[in-house]
Amino acid sequence: MKTNRFLFVICSISALALFGLPAAEPLAETPKKPVSTKYQDVTVEDPYQWLEEDNDPQVKSWSDAQSQRTRQYLDKLPDRAAIEKQLTEWYAKTSPSYSSLVSRPGILFAMKFQPPKQQPLLVTLASADDLKSEKVVLDPNVLDTQGKTAIDWFVPSLDGKRVAVSLSKGGSEDGTLHFYETATGKALPDTIAHVQYPTAGGSAAWNADGTAVYYTRFPRKGERPDADLNFYQQIYFHKFGTPDAEDTYSIGKEFPRIAEITLQTSRDGKYILATVANGDGGEFAHYLLEPDGTWKQVTQFSDQIKIARLGRDNALYLLSRADAPRGKILRLPLEVPANLSRHLEVRNLNCLPLQ
Repeated sequence: MKTNRFLFVICSISALALFGLPAAEPLAETPKKPVSTKYQDVTVEDPYQWLEEDNDPQVKSWSDAQSQRTRQYLDKLPDRAAIEKQLTEWYAKTSPSYSSLVSRPGILFAMKFQPPKQQPLLVTLASADDLKSEKVVLDPNVLDTQGKTAIDWFVPSLDGKRVAVSLSKGGSEDGTLHFYETATGKALPDTIAHVQYPTAGGSAAWNADGTAVYYTRFPRKGERPDADLNFYQQIYFHKFGTPDAEDTYSIGKEFPRIAEITLQTSRDGKYILATVANGDGGEFAHYLLEPDGTWKQVTQFSDQIKIARLGRDNALYLLSRADAPRGKILRLPLEVPANLSRHLEVRNLNCLPLQ
């Protein structure tokens, strides 16, 4: 069946190449603006380097003209509509897929991709074995019928009654945090801008009773130079019912420019773990927000802790590479002040014989 489909498409495209092709509109000449760049002893001339400036009005005008010319040509191709219809029908028959599953008491959250919808939607299930129990919490395809609004990530409250969702538009990945009631899908009035960006992603963690969140945020206009507005990610605190302008800084001013922060709440809501990546170099530091409201640094970049997770037993579990190239798992109790020196070794893979 798949072979027949591909043959159909290939034959159709071949036919378009041989018969009845419409004439393209004359191509406007692209201006040349010579630029010379010297690399060691070699000088490179590039008359089209000016096209690299995406935000330049002339570049945008040039790009729009190229897109319009291409679109006009493609739309005139004979049988294009029939091919598009056939491909759309095949695509729509693809089975739905679920990802990013998160469990809460009595409920399962998941992202569902269902062609031909452009964007995955956020749903809940009673269990992974009961797909008929599915309920839609948020469908970005309804929010934006052009399919240009996407869910970056989501975090349910500990009781599952609310969910925080980062939404971005037009492929920007510049996320604004929104909040929804799980049972009804009703949007709550609170929103927080610039919590997510491709340079470092984004994250959020709920407090114990679901009345507030800790979240990552990038600098806003005036807080740093324009060149740094998509770097220097930090953590802030937001209480529901208050404007985000009143949110309080929590931690992060000492983090690197390229810090990438991930937040996690313990099951009882008493602790919040912040994993801070030093860019993409594989170095991680970890900070713990303790019940008294203070942050304590648990590990440093030099400690070679690659993964840290809050366990169900009031303990922090860590994967260490320190003197252990194959890794060792450490357990750090949280009842006493967090300190890496107080860890208990759970498993050392370096002690196992090589197979």
